[in-house]
Amino acid sequence: MMIKSLKPVLKVTLAAALTLPMILAIPDGKVEATPDISSVSPVALTAPPPESQSIQSLAQYENIYQASGNVIPVGGLTALVSTTTTTYTKMNSITVQYSLQRWTGSAWVNYQSNSVTKNNVSALDASSSWTVITGYYYRVVSIHSVNNGSKTETSTHTSSNVLF
Repeated sequence: MMIKSLKPVLKVTLAAALTLPMILAIPDGKVEATPDISSVSPVALTAPPPESQSIQSLAQYENIYQASGNVIPVGGLTALVSTTTTTYTKMNSITVQYSLQRWTGSAWVNYQSNSVTKNNVSALDASSSWTVITGYYYRVVSIHSVNNGSKTETSTHTSSNVLF
Protein backbone atom coordinates (compact mmCIF):
# COMPACT_ATOMS: atom_id res chain seq x y z
CA MET A 1 0.00 0.00 0.00
CA MET A 2 2.84 2.36 0.80
CA ILE A 3 4.45 1.79 -2.61
CA LYS A 4 1.29 2.94 -4.42
CA SER A 5 1.16 6.17 -2.48
CA LEU A 6 4.78 7.00 -3.40
CA LYS A 7 4.15 6.80 -7.16
CA PRO A 8 2.54 10.26 -7.51
CA VAL A 9 5.28 11.81 -5.36
CA LEU A 10 7.99 10.19 -7.47
CA LYS A 11 6.34 11.41 -10.68
CA VAL A 12 6.16 14.98 -9.39
CA THR A 13 9.75 14.82 -8.12
CA LEU A 14 10.98 13.44 -11.45
CA ALA A 15 9.09 16.10 -13.41
CA ALA A 16 10.52 18.84 -11.21
CA ALA A 17 14.05 17.46 -11.57
CA LEU A 18 13.75 17.37 -15.35
CA THR A 19 12.40 20.92 -15.64
CA LEU A 20 14.67 22.50 -13.03
CA PRO A 21 17.63 22.89 -15.45
CA MET A 22 15.30 24.68 -17.89
CA ILE A 23 14.12 27.07 -15.19
CA LEU A 24 17.69 27.74 -14.05
CA ALA A 25 18.95 28.22 -17.61
CA ILE A 26 16.28 30.78 -18.53
CA PRO A 27 15.79 32.93 -15.40
CA ASP A 28 14.33 35.98 -17.20
CA GLY A 29 12.32 34.05 -19.76
CA LYS A 30 14.62 34.98 -22.67
CA VAL A 31 16.11 32.30 -24.87
CA GLU A 32 19.68 32.88 -26.07
CA ALA A 33 21.42 31.01 -28.84
CA THR A 34 24.57 29.05 -28.17
CA PRO A 35 27.61 31.07 -29.27
CA ASP A 36 28.91 30.24 -32.73
CA ILE A 37 32.13 28.21 -32.30
CA SER A 38 33.62 29.82 -35.43
CA SER A 39 33.51 33.24 -33.75
CA VAL A 40 35.71 32.07 -30.87
CA SER A 41 39.30 33.28 -31.25
CA PRO A 42 41.86 30.48 -31.50
CA VAL A 43 44.43 30.09 -28.74
CA ALA A 44 48.04 29.72 -29.92
CA LEU A 45 49.98 26.69 -28.68
CA THR A 46 53.29 28.34 -29.64
CA ALA A 47 54.78 31.80 -29.62
CA PRO A 48 54.07 33.69 -32.87
CA PRO A 49 56.56 33.11 -35.67
CA PRO A 50 58.71 35.94 -36.96
CA GLU A 51 56.96 37.71 -39.83
CA SER A 52 58.51 36.61 -43.12
CA GLN A 53 56.08 37.62 -45.84
CA SER A 54 57.97 38.00 -49.08
CA ILE A 55 57.70 41.29 -50.86
CA GLN A 56 59.35 40.51 -54.15
CA SER A 57 59.41 42.79 -57.14
CA LEU A 58 58.24 41.04 -60.27
CA ALA A 59 59.78 43.80 -62.41
CA GLN A 60 62.85 41.63 -62.94
CA TYR A 61 60.83 39.06 -64.89
CA GLU A 62 60.06 39.18 -68.59
CA ASN A 63 57.07 36.84 -68.41
CA ILE A 64 55.70 36.68 -64.85
CA TYR A 65 53.13 39.36 -64.09
CA GLN A 66 51.74 37.99 -60.81
CA ALA A 67 52.77 35.18 -58.46
CA SER A 68 51.06 34.74 -55.10
CA GLY A 69 49.80 32.22 -52.58
CA ASN A 70 47.56 32.59 -49.53
CA VAL A 71 46.06 30.54 -46.72
CA ILE A 72 42.46 31.38 -45.87
CA PRO A 73 40.40 30.01 -42.95
CA VAL A 74 37.08 28.83 -44.38
CA GLY A 75 35.46 27.57 -41.19
CA GLY A 76 36.07 24.87 -38.69
CA LEU A 77 39.39 23.14 -39.22
CA THR A 78 39.62 23.81 -42.95
CA ALA A 79 42.32 25.91 -44.58
CA LEU A 80 41.94 26.96 -48.21
CA VAL A 81 45.28 27.37 -49.93
CA SER A 82 44.94 29.52 -53.03
CA THR A 83 47.65 30.39 -55.56
CA THR A 84 47.69 32.55 -58.68
CA THR A 85 50.27 32.76 -61.45
CA THR A 86 49.71 35.21 -64.31
CA THR A 87 51.95 35.97 -67.29
CA TYR A 88 52.00 38.71 -69.90
CA THR A 89 51.51 36.25 -72.78
CA LYS A 90 50.59 32.60 -73.31
CA MET A 91 53.29 30.23 -72.01
CA ASN A 92 54.18 26.71 -73.07
CA SER A 93 53.72 25.74 -69.41
CA ILE A 94 52.97 27.26 -66.03
CA THR A 95 53.67 25.25 -62.88
CA VAL A 96 53.02 26.08 -59.25
CA GLN A 97 54.32 24.01 -56.36
CA TYR A 98 52.81 25.06 -53.05
CA SER A 99 53.20 23.93 -49.47
CA LEU A 100 51.12 24.67 -46.42
CA GLN A 101 53.62 25.03 -43.58
CA ARG A 102 52.99 24.85 -39.83
CA TRP A 103 55.00 26.75 -37.20
CA THR A 104 56.29 24.40 -34.46
CA GLY A 105 57.44 27.18 -32.18
CA SER A 106 60.98 27.10 -33.54
CA ALA A 107 60.74 26.22 -37.25
CA TRP A 108 58.38 26.03 -40.22
CA VAL A 109 57.64 22.44 -41.32
CA ASN A 110 55.79 21.27 -44.42
CA TYR A 111 52.31 20.12 -43.47
CA GLN A 112 50.68 19.51 -46.89
CA SER A 113 51.78 20.20 -50.46
CA ASN A 114 50.62 20.02 -54.05
CA SER A 115 51.80 20.80 -57.58
CA VAL A 116 49.75 21.84 -60.61
CA THR A 117 50.85 22.38 -64.23
CA LYS A 118 48.91 23.77 -67.20
CA ASN A 119 50.10 24.06 -70.79
CA ASN A 120 49.46 26.78 -73.38
CA VAL A 121 47.92 29.25 -70.92
CA SER A 122 48.68 32.71 -69.56
CA ALA A 123 47.22 32.13 -66.10
CA LEU A 124 47.08 29.35 -63.53
CA ASP A 125 44.88 29.38 -60.44
CA ALA A 126 45.40 26.40 -58.16
CA SER A 127 43.92 25.67 -54.77
CA SER A 128 43.54 22.95 -52.16
CA SER A 129 41.47 22.56 -49.00
CA TRP A 130 43.21 20.86 -46.12
CA THR A 131 42.27 20.07 -42.55
CA VAL A 132 44.53 21.76 -40.01
CA ILE A 133 45.23 21.46 -36.29
CA THR A 134 43.95 24.32 -34.16
CA GLY A 135 46.36 26.37 -32.11
CA TYR A 136 49.08 26.54 -34.77
CA TYR A 137 50.22 29.20 -37.20
CA TYR A 138 50.19 28.32 -40.91
CA ARG A 139 51.60 29.94 -44.05
CA VAL A 140 51.94 29.09 -47.75
CA VAL A 141 55.20 28.95 -49.67
CA SER A 142 54.58 28.82 -53.42
CA ILE A 143 57.07 28.38 -56.25
CA HIS A 144 55.77 29.67 -59.59
CA SER A 145 57.56 28.59 -62.80
CA VAL A 146 56.75 29.63 -66.34
CA ASN A 147 58.31 28.43 -69.59
CA ASN A 148 57.88 30.16 -72.94
CA GLY A 149 59.74 27.49 -74.92
CA SER A 150 63.18 29.07 -74.68
CA LYS A 151 63.39 30.37 -71.13
CA THR A 152 62.12 29.36 -67.67
CA GLU A 153 61.44 31.94 -64.98
CA THR A 154 60.78 31.04 -61.34
CA SER A 155 59.41 33.19 -58.53
CA THR A 156 58.95 32.16 -54.88
CA HIS A 157 56.26 33.70 -52.69
CA THR A 158 55.75 33.34 -48.92
CA SER A 159 52.39 34.39 -47.48
CA SER A 160 51.74 35.99 -44.14
CA ASN A 161 50.91 33.55 -41.35
CA VAL A 162 47.44 32.74 -40.00
CA LEU A 163 46.54 31.29 -36.59
CA PHE A 164 43.92 28.54 -36.71
